[in-house]
Amino acid sequence: MLDHTYRVERDKWDALAAHKELSDSKLTVKGDFHDYAAHAATMTGVNEFLGDLAGRQVLELGCGLGEISVLLAKSGACVTAFDLSPASVAFAKRRAELNQVAERVHLAAAAGEAMPFADHSFDLIFGKAILHHLDAGLGAPELYRVLKPGGRAAFVEPMGMNPFLRFARAYLPYPNKNPRGADRPLHYEDIRLWGCQFQEFHQREIQLLSMLERGLGFKRRLKGLRRLDDLLLRRVPYLRRYCRYVVLTLRK
Repeated sequence: MLDHTYRVERDKWDALAAHKELSDSKLTVKGDFHDYAAHAATMTGVNEFLGDLAGRQVLELGCGLGEISVLLAKSGACVTAFDLSPASVAFAKRRAELNQVAERVHLAAAAGEAMPFADHSFDLIFGKAILHHLDAGLGAPELYRVLKPGGRAAFVEPMGMNPFLRFARAYLPYPNKNPRGADRPLHYEDIRLWGCQFQEFHQREIQLLSMLERGLGFKRRLKGLRRLDDLLLRRVPYLRRYCRYVVLTLRK
């Protein structure tokens, strides 16, 4: 099953990377990771949890086309990043070069269930929409292994318990939608498996009504819906399972 998953995911992301234009001026990334996290709808609390990145050994899981790898490096981090897709890794390497941070970004083609890194290698770990592509039973011990004692990890992940979202992801068109592969948005049992080894583990579900922003391609901030989300999720905890995303923070 894992070999089949790797084949499906590798083929999917290799094909997407092959259709990107390496000379595109959009590959030049503005700002740094802190700027990005402060404005991204799905990154609630990540800046505060990870703190200053300057001089820290940071691992990015599932680097894709390298935008976040570059942002981390521009924040002063020493970045190691990997992805299952060799074409994506090649693209990320070129992006790091174009943004003049190649000396701070080290890239590898690898799987999250078998990371090619020594024990206790990283101060911080980050991943965006990557854990739901992995086998938690194999990936969580690897995550724990490569993080230094006292180290911190943060992830932002899609949740899979809202039937409307499952339908939309499978059938409805919306801006910048990627084709489905072998991924499985997280359920609470998956979340528990990722966090159970760590000394501290917290989850924060986000985007209930304000998930409409995603349907609009994040072109508008729906501040009223965000405030209503805060109220509803605080007063009716059961609704949290229907959110679009969850932020996971872990400390070893």
